[in-house]
Amino acid sequence: MNTKETMYVPSGRFYIVDDDLSFGKSLKRVLNARGIRADYFGSAQSFLDSVPPSDPGYAIVDIHMPVCDGFALMDKMHDMHFSMRVIVITGQTQTDTRELALQKGAVGFLQKPFSAESLLELITQDMCDSD
Repeated sequence: MNTKETMYVPSGRFYIVDDDLSFGKSLKRVLNARGIRADYFGSAQSFLDSVPPSDPGYAIVDIHMPVCDGFALMDKMHDMHFSMRVIVITGQTQTDTRELALQKGAVGFLQKPFSAESLLELITQDMCDSD
């Protein structure tokens, strides 16, 4: 079975917010290759300056970023009434980070490195749960 052909492809835009340029650009390429519209932002502020709060879709947010970390970005998105869903990603293994992300409203949590299939499965599950 070819997962690429059978995996559900979400129609919304993905916004990758991660200070790791290599990781962010790589994830964007992988998603684009699967027919998913994705944009990459190297900082929380560049994301906030570029994306209107009314845009639907998913923000894939790294926790550990300088100046404005992922949790602070989630707080700002909440205060600005962003409508998109948030998936938190991190290279750290702290279990309390996952719990805090979900308490703050993240719909999912992935630890780096993760596969595109894992991300798409998480999105598919979230879409099924929200219907």
